[in-house]
Amino acid sequence: MLINKKYVPRHEKAFAMCHWLNAFAFFMLFLTALPLYADTFRFLYDIFGDKTLMYAHRIFGVMFIVTPIIGFIIARKGYIVMIKEIFSFGKRDMEFMQKFPLELMGKDPEMPPQGFYNGGEKMNIALQLALSVVIVVSGLILWMGDSILPATITSLAIPVHSIGAAVCFAAALGHIYLAAGVNPDSLHGMKDGTIKASYAAHHHGAWVNELIAQGVVTREEIEQAEKEDHH
Repeated sequence: MLINKKYVPRHEKAFAMCHWLNAFAFFMLFLTALPLYADTFRFLYDIFGDKTLMYAHRIFGVMFIVTPIIGFIIARKGYIVMIKEIFSFGKRDMEFMQKFPLELMGKDPEMPPQGFYNGGEKMNIALQLALSVVIVVSGLILWMGDSILPATITSLAIPVHSIGAAVCFAAALGHIYLAAGVNPDSLHGMKDGTIKASYAAHHHGAWVNELIAQGVVTREEIEQAEKEDHH
């Protein structure tokens, strides 16, 4: 059954909460490190002190690491689905990626039915996971320092950590733009765990078919929601 005759259940609230906590930790990590790379932000040192920002960076680093671990415990289903989806990149996902630029240009190409995550989301998740591993490992190496590890390893970790964080930040900005600007309906799923049935049918048709087969919703409910949304 649709929620309020309009929405399809998508994410567990605990999963959405972990998503926001992880995003908050990442952006705070980026903010607390900015004075190291740009003189424009050195005023943060003047306000908070360099040691305070260093300790804050480490605290948010721990938060960034721990949040998905806790999430896997309290929102296991969501994390398992996410991991399974990124390892099931197939022909329909490739076709989606080929047509997606047309959608960005304001056109409405006929997309192949997508699963719980579409091809673009799968690529973004895989990229963010890979980059997260890079910045976490390199960050831990820098935290341990030369007193524990050879200087050659820590010196190599500095550019790896910086480049990984920069690419991760750029990918995060792209993710925010696509979620909030291009497909704001998708953002609703991270607010209360539901998305519009009309949006789900258009962007995640294969997943909606699975929900119908499981008896979670009916085809009639989806079609009625689409009609009402278009009026």
